[in-house]
Amino acid sequence: MKFMIKTAEIQTQDDPILWHPPALTETQIGDFIQIINRQFQQNITSYQDLHDWSVADGSPFWQVLLETSGIRYQGSATPDNIGSQMWPRTEWFPHLQLNFAENMLKNRSNSTAIIYHSEHQAVETISFNELHDQVAQMAAWMRQIGINSGDVVAGLIPNCPEAVVATLAAASIGAIWTACSPDSGIQFAADRFTQTMPKLLISVDGYIYDGKPYSITDKIHALQTQLPSLVHTIIIQRLETPSDKSNEAAYAQIVSKTLPVPPLSFTPLNFSHPIYILYSSGTTGKPKCLVHTAGGTLLQHIKEHRLQCDLRPGDRLFYYTTTSWMMWNWLISGLASNLTIVLFEGKPDPETIWKFAHQAEVTAFGTSASWISLCQKMNGIPTPDQVAKIRLLLSTGSTLLRDHYDFIYSHIKSDIQVASISGGTDIVSCFAGGGPVPVRRGRLQCAGLGMAVEVWDETGKRIFGEQGELVCTRPFPCMPIFFLNDLSGQKYRSAYFERFKGIWTHGDCAIQYEDGSLEIVGRSDSTIKHHGVRIGTGDLYNILETLPFIKDSLVVGKRSGDDENIIVFVVMKDNHELDAATKKEIRVALTAQSPWFKPDGIFPVSDIPCTTNGKKSEILVKNLLNGKPATNLSVIRNPECLPEYERIAEQLTASTTIKRSRTERKSK
Repeated sequence: MKFMIKTAEIQTQDDPILWHPPALTETQIGDFIQIINRQFQQNITSYQDLHDWSVADGSPFWQVLLETSGIRYQGSATPDNIGSQMWPRTEWFPHLQLNFAENMLKNRSNSTAIIYHSEHQAVETISFNELHDQVAQMAAWMRQIGINSGDVVAGLIPNCPEAVVATLAAASIGAIWTACSPDSGIQFAADRFTQTMPKLLISVDGYIYDGKPYSITDKIHALQTQLPSLVHTIIIQRLETPSDKSNEAAYAQIVSKTLPVPPLSFTPLNFSHPIYILYSSGTTGKPKCLVHTAGGTLLQHIKEHRLQCDLRPGDRLFYYTTTSWMMWNWLISGLASNLTIVLFEGKPDPETIWKFAHQAEVTAFGTSASWISLCQKMNGIPTPDQVAKIRLLLSTGSTLLRDHYDFIYSHIKSDIQVASISGGTDIVSCFAGGGPVPVRRGRLQCAGLGMAVEVWDETGKRIFGEQGELVCTRPFPCMPIFFLNDLSGQKYRSAYFERFKGIWTHGDCAIQYEDGSLEIVGRSDSTIKHHGVRIGTGDLYNILETLPFIKDSLVVGKRSGDDENIIVFVVMKDNHELDAATKKEIRVALTAQSPWFKPDGIFPVSDIPCTTNGKKSEILVKNLLNGKPATNLSVIRNPECLPEYERIAEQLTASTTIKRSRTERKSK
């Protein structure tokens, strides 16, 4: 018999409120509610009321958002799809044209657009007018070499202003941007770019990390040989002298204050014209190429920045990210709301990050749960003046645990909104995150407006207070338009619509509460079915992270007949070892929360394998334990730790074989 763990079995009390929102009348959502009430004779008085209206059948939410957002467009804002199905994908606003770059660059002032810090130069600031001129120079050069609408422009490039300029220049023409961070392995980049076949490659020749220079010239040349589609390469000089190759150009010869600034034109494009190609994690094979639309991305990001985060012109938005992660795309869209975007390139040690955040006067600070853990481990606590202007702390990439909330409110800032946000590459945005509602310990505040987020059990019934599948029951504009090289749509359909027909199933195990808050327990494919009970790994991390002798941990399931055993890996803090007494303490701590949490094995390891985005690689280790090979290691940041897990997998397999043999002998 299969059943879910109820919240009461996991927690001994309700999660307390850690932050109270201002009055709705003081927020941009409050202004939006007034428009809805007046225009549609509604009586909306709360965020939950507004959310219910935004996802109701026939709701014109997305149309009103478009019309009130200040987005520049031509044509009709009638969506022509109210009440339509999710699959096949709805075509949004088919009678409307816009240009993504035009909406990023409509601010023609000397106010600050970008603040940039790296290890290779002093802090740089760029105004909106300067950014416009740089994009104009790059776009003119792209047009000159034959970049057209629909062509792919790829960046092997860090989180720097040149990446923003190249993205917007490509978008002004209608070209499609895709990127990998330059610290990615050659196979990582090749697995992605060989599928997208870019016409133009833009790359740094190297980068500096933790004070050490890394040349990537050999990587560039290796990529060039694998990309017959390339007609040109732009090199941003960081470490070496300019190339004299005829098919390579120096960035400084294209974008410079000493060069004339040509007129910048914006090609009008359909709302659903592609803007980005992003990539799935690729932990089980070559990554899928998700193609996102300009209009859907723009509209969704404006909604999240202004309504969900209540960011206003002049706010300074920082997110520690690389160009390989969709949070980079999310960050730069802040330009459309007249935000100053704050870029950081380099080693993210807490002391440096907090110092830079203070220097840049950051008001919205974005990071990941793994970085918060790093602050805990390194005692990376900011001074009060360093966080004085920060009013919003965003976190995503992996689950923000209850222990993380305690650390933030005790050691970072007590009067701050912590918005744990969740969505991902699939939608280049969020299903759930922040809003003008209370922050509860361990929970995401609310589902996003226009996102019909629910949690279903295995039969497709909506549930509250229990673990289930996170689904979205109504279409939304930022759904990918298609997967590259998926002409039949089979990959797209199987990725999201096979579990529950016609319903987006995101692959997250979650809990939805009656007050609208949510908890992401873990990825559905990494949940553990232990004695018939479905267990999210996040529940176990919530406990393990509080144990004072554990530095880091990983929890996976190992198949055992029709069931799974719980296997725990721990990285011990210095001067601690995993002896019998410590193992017992771990078991007691876990089973005190639920008898179903009792681990079947606890093993010490030197490191936890993580993806380049900092996510724990549960699936990879789970595959190793279940006799599957470790594939596509290019997505793993620290593959050198995997032999430990392979040895443990062999040990567990041998132990299982011996037990089975003994059982068979006894039965005879």
